[in-house]
Amino acid sequence: MRVAESEIAELFLGGADASPVRNTALVCALTAAVLLSSCSGSEPDSNLNVSLTSEPDADAAAATFYAFVSADDVGFECSYDEAEWTACTSPALHVPSAPGAHAFAVRAIGADGSLGEPVSSAWNQPSVFDGHPDLIATQQSPAKADPRSWRGILRVNCDFAHSSYDDPIVFPGQEGAAHLHRFYGNTLTDHSSTMASLYLYGESTCQGNVLNRSAYWIPTLLAPAYDAAGSRMLDGAGEPAFEAVPAVVGNDDVAHEVIYYSAAVDDLQSIQAPPPGLRIIAGDASSGPDQPQPFSVARWHCQSWESSDALNPRWSSTIPECVAPDRLRMDVFFPSCWNGTDLDSADHKSHMAYPIVSSTGATECPASHPVPIARVSYHYAWGVKPEHFDPSTRSTRGWRLASDGHAVTADQPGGASLHGDWFNAWHPEVLQAIVDGCIAGGLDCHDGNLGNGYRLSGTRPGTQTAPSFVGG
Repeated sequence: MRVAESEIAELFLGGADASPVRNTALVCALTAAVLLSSCSGSEPDSNLNVSLTSEPDADAAAATFYAFVSADDVGFECSYDEAEWTACTSPALHVPSAPGAHAFAVRAIGADGSLGEPVSSAWNQPSVFDGHPDLIATQQSPAKADPRSWRGILRVNCDFAHSSYDDPIVFPGQEGAAHLHRFYGNTLTDHSSTMASLYLYGESTCQGNVLNRSAYWIPTLLAPAYDAAGSRMLDGAGEPAFEAVPAVVGNDDVAHEVIYYSAAVDDLQSIQAPPPGLRIIAGDASSGPDQPQPFSVARWHCQSWESSDALNPRWSSTIPECVAPDRLRMDVFFPSCWNGTDLDSADHKSHMAYPIVSSTGATECPASHPVPIARVSYHYAWGVKPEHFDPSTRSTRGWRLASDGHAVTADQPGGASLHGDWFNAWHPEVLQAIVDGCIAGGLDCHDGNLGNGYRLSGTRPGTQTAPSFVGG
């Protein structure tokens, strides 16, 4: 039996009214992959009739789709890899945590509580380290990380994907409801993105391509727009105009590595890979100049400052005036202690926490959020160039974020609302390799080098479409 296209769209694309092009692509992909199976012998109590998708290809994210229907059910229960039965709905997505043999089973629940005969399917998940095109063999071995600094870390570069007024974490399903964001990673990220759509569709502008379909986004950095004579330009509403400042991203050889995965607790062996579909926000979009964020969460600095936590902790809670040919840089550190249960929360923050220093002096996760995961952090840089700098000072004076809610002046610089969003869609086997090799191994891994004889493939640009900034 076929599953209604509206049902498929609801799970994968955030609603039946999502992009018809993407809906069509999804239905075609599923139609080509579906295997029909039915119970042999007598009919089960609930007349269960199940359709399951095939096992994922070796060159795709480790995500498997299942659709199932039953004439007399009031609900379903599913089991993966012979684990306990849990309530589920059709269609369902499963992301295996490791290569090898896996199994899925589903049964229907009748109105009287009776259970239908389980229908099952088994498949083998191949290892991506057996010839995946986005994993490249390397003889370059990372050096040991400084235990007083990053402890263990992987750095990757990303190119710019696109810009929009969407935010699939804060405003899921609401097109154009957010401030202007710059997206990196999954090329199809938009307001309708879900865990399923990220894992199954799109390429990535980050190193690793389809192995790293995660979505990364930050508020757009804006500079006042000036004409050739150095006078402020106005937008269509007669307000001072702003234009987006592009980050130094893209070319692997010259661009700045922007995404880090590192250890934030002392016990490296306790750190786990973030679970598939985890959503995290770091920083506070509502912060203003009189509400500085902790430098351990969000901060700015000029590259010429040569800032470092250990030797030169010179940071700013707002955008400093960096003079050409300097670079403006920012750091955003995501919470890395998980409650072990929820992939998101109502405020998009309560399911996560930052590490604490215990009474013994150890940096560890609090009891409320006991699971340490690899810490995500963003480290973008922007060149201070003539096309965007303040013509009178040749600096970043007047620069702001699209999320800033205050008027930017010399006394109240922009950038106080610095924050970032992350939606995990890494191939689980690769993310586990990052944790095992670079983080638990205490290595300083650069340029997508996984520390296990492989490195991630290079970056690629997205559409790089960018709407004009609308706002004061």
